[in-house]
Amino acid sequence: MLKKMLVMVAAAAIAVFCLSGCKKSPSEAKPEPNEAALKTIAEYEAEAKQEIKKENMGAKLEEIKKELAKEPNAK
Repeated sequence: MLKKMLVMVAAAAIAVFCLSGCKKSPSEAKPEPNEAALKTIAEYEAEAKQEIKKENMGAKLEEIKKELAKEPNAK
């Protein structure tokens, strides 16, 4: 009888701990998104139109190819 009671109390305690879960500390708050992640497609297009002209089109294309080659998922 005492053994059953101890097992039930232990099981209840374990259940309470499992159901309560872990609480995140304030230092584990979500990181703030950086500005680059918030740009829209229109903003990227406007930047590209300002930076890329007919005269420097080839050089910019080579720069982009080099950047893509450095990326780990490049094919």
